[in-house]
Amino acid sequence: MRRLPFSRVGIRFLFTLSTTVLTTAVIILVTTSLPSGQALAQQKTAAPPEFIAWLPIAPAEQQSKEPAVEKDAGAEVLFWRVRVVDELLGNNRDLQRVFYHYVRLKIFDEKGKEAAATIDLPASDRHNIVDVSGRTIKPDGSILELDKKTVFKRDLVRAGGRKIKAVSFAMPGVEPGVILEYRWREIEDDNRFRYVELAFSREFPVRLVTYYIKPLPSDILGSDMPMLYAYNGKTSPLKPERDGYMSMFVENIPAFHEEPFAPSEPNVRPWALLVYQEGNRNNADKYWNEVGKKTYQRLKDTAKTDNDLKTATTEAMANAKTDDEKLAGLIAHVRTHVRNAFDRDVTDDERNKLFKALEKDHARTAAEIYKSGIGLSNEMNTVLAAMAQQAGFDARPARVADRNQIIFNPKNMVDDYFVPNVELAIKRGDGWKIYDVSTKRLAPGMISWSEEGMYAMVADPKASTFIPTPASPPEASLENRKAKLELTNQGTLQGDVEETYGGHRAEDYRRTLDRQNQAQRDQWLQDRVTRMFPDAQVTQVKVENVDDPAKPMRVTYHLEADHFAQVTGKRILFQPNSFRRSQGSPFSAAKRRYDIFFPYAWKEVDDIAIRLPMGWSLDNPQSPTGLDFGKPGSYAIEMSIAKSPSMGSELITHREFTFGKEGALMFGAETYPTMKKIFDQVQVGDRYSISIKQD
Repeated sequence: MRRLPFSRVGIRFLFTLSTTVLTTAVIILVTTSLPSGQALAQQKTAAPPEFIAWLPIAPAEQQSKEPAVEKDAGAEVLFWRVRVVDELLGNNRDLQRVFYHYVRLKIFDEKGKEAAATIDLPASDRHNIVDVSGRTIKPDGSILELDKKTVFKRDLVRAGGRKIKAVSFAMPGVEPGVILEYRWREIEDDNRFRYVELAFSREFPVRLVTYYIKPLPSDILGSDMPMLYAYNGKTSPLKPERDGYMSMFVENIPAFHEEPFAPSEPNVRPWALLVYQEGNRNNADKYWNEVGKKTYQRLKDTAKTDNDLKTATTEAMANAKTDDEKLAGLIAHVRTHVRNAFDRDVTDDERNKLFKALEKDHARTAAEIYKSGIGLSNEMNTVLAAMAQQAGFDARPARVADRNQIIFNPKNMVDDYFVPNVELAIKRGDGWKIYDVSTKRLAPGMISWSEEGMYAMVADPKASTFIPTPASPPEASLENRKAKLELTNQGTLQGDVEETYGGHRAEDYRRTLDRQNQAQRDQWLQDRVTRMFPDAQVTQVKVENVDDPAKPMRVTYHLEADHFAQVTGKRILFQPNSFRRSQGSPFSAAKRRYDIFFPYAWKEVDDIAIRLPMGWSLDNPQSPTGLDFGKPGSYAIEMSIAKSPSMGSELITHREFTFGKEGALMFGAETYPTMKKIFDQVQVGDRYSISIKQD
């Protein structure tokens, strides 16, 4: 929910203000109060009729025996109806968007019964799911109501290990032939009210999805006109309806199937963006130049320093000799002295105090943000810009596209909705480099992987330019493991292990660990190791540099894994690449629907030394073969023996796996057989077994 003032001018400003000004969860408005007699009347929309009484079941729906969209589907959505209502609530003029969802689902066979046993409604921080209700209609017409006490929240693990939040429930009496109906309200908490995202696909095929959209009245929207942009499919035109609604529909939508390392959902699922747009966008260059001018001017107005910030700039660069070191010092200083408003150590009281400050009619200057010690992501970049400019750098605001959204092209996607992140471009040599001080889990100078390989608009008061952001090389996200181990003649593996993680690979772990205390971090590591070695004892655990992204994250521990090797008489069989042996291929499916899109390039280096039991030696050893797969990277594994008269033989395994060189991260679905073969062969090498025998 977003608060609006009484003023019509203030409300109008919301819809003409581009996200150049705001990309956060707080709306800043310039307002002019109207006399109380002219205040806008409160708008309160009643729930749609189908949320008061269930819609009747047609005989044809009851008699339907097979799916219409996908012939092998075990269940199919007969219709999915969504009403979208924007409304102003209460005297404080709170702006709220509510989606009323209604789904009717037919179960055809046992496969459909299993798929519909539990219904999951994805939720997020800005989408709250409430008022879930449902019923099951049997073929004889009898009805079973959903017990609302069985509705619960949980975390789901999606393809690739991605976690999402969901509201889940099990419908009663699910069996072939029944019809399931469920409905819910989704309350959106987002400041971008000029935009409505319309989803069309579900986990089941959909015969018909219909949207009824009720925008704010014209005296608030002014001359803004609704424009509909469809992606990955086609829609019907917008059609005026009664009671202020407009509608559109899509038919015969295949089910969405998750796949590991697929492009983000906006790039593969059918959806549409409804934009309340002022004027035409026929001249892309003109539009982006206007956006750039506003973005540039905003930073110019707010990147103001005072004596404290000037002193801080000097201190932050005190030990720096190069420009890279100067910028790293500035970034570290901002991260230390200005907390992100959504950091875990920021209290609700502190956050609310900040939001109240932001409700004033001016944007805070860099000096004000620095003095407060807390800010939003774009405000943190404002502080960095002011300090960088004070240090003599040419620093400009940059609008950066995000790969988690639709892949952006400035020529045919002419709206700043598609470049939501306001960051910083700093001139380095003959070009520009993008910085984002708010990415606290990454080393200074790195940006989020979802922004790598995307377009960034460098703002200018005359003519803004788009530049591609480079993809970080594999070495920037290095995973390095060193182990000094000993194998006993009973098959126990024991010794000391050190692991380090950099770049995006470290960010993955930091995201999990940054909300945990040291004891929880130690437990995380123990759980992770015991998944690789089920019978292991893990001691002397240390997890370091989680909160210092300038250094690689480092973990060390002592490992004692009973039953690691298989002992059979005078031979012992084991897998020398012991830490990778349980690591499966991400591509197990026989077929692929979507393109393959790895998030970032990475490199893995393992150096494992295993001292063999005295009096034992290798039995006809052979090294597994490596693999060179061209531009994306390579896989190499080498084994050697070091012998010592007093210590016996030591088996040394060196493994390197590199992927994503030169930004080679996206591959068409037609390349899936080749990609699957690559990762299958890596898995074979990682699971290579050798035998040792008693001399």
